[in-house]
Amino acid sequence: RGRLRRRFDELWGHVSQSSAATADRIKRLQMTMRPDFLALADLEAGRGHFEQRCAACHTLFGKGGKLGPDLTGSGRKDLSYLLINIVDPNAAIPADWRLAIATLTDGRVVSGAIASETESAVTLLGLEGTTTIERRELKQLERSTSSLMPTGLLDDLTPEQGRDLLAFLMSDAGAKLSKP
Repeated sequence: RGRLRRRFDELWGHVSQSSAATADRIKRLQMTMRPDFLALADLEAGRGHFEQRCAACHTLFGKGGKLGPDLTGSGRKDLSYLLINIVDPNAAIPADWRLAIATLTDGRVVSGAIASETESAVTLLGLEGTTTIERRELKQLERSTSSLMPTGLLDDLTPEQGRDLLAFLMSDAGAKLSKP
């Protein structure tokens, strides 16, 4: 079973259960982010939070980075889906979005998502862009069970700021709002 589980994780991604503390945090946020509270959201402020916290890695309505999944077509309109993925990004990690750490023969370390892999080279996509590493220069390639997405992205936001961000993500306002 261990070998089968490792192969599943390698091909499809890693799934784990949230800790009790994380599950409690998600539950508290779900209780706070009631529909009546979300209805008071400032979507323009939410867009600003998206640009500061999410857009470097995620695309929404054609704007943003490509390091993480495109949020436009995801389950972003479902509050539970958003909270689980934001509060506990390590709970379910598709294979394409896991952190890979490459140690090169000269001692350098490069990390990111595996953008492509051939017999002769591995290309990693990181915040600084893509890096292609020839297999002969690769000492070790470790595929982490951790997401590229950091935890705690909502921790320093007030309930109102979190509401604005979540409401923006759940809305189609990103398609309509544009900066002058």
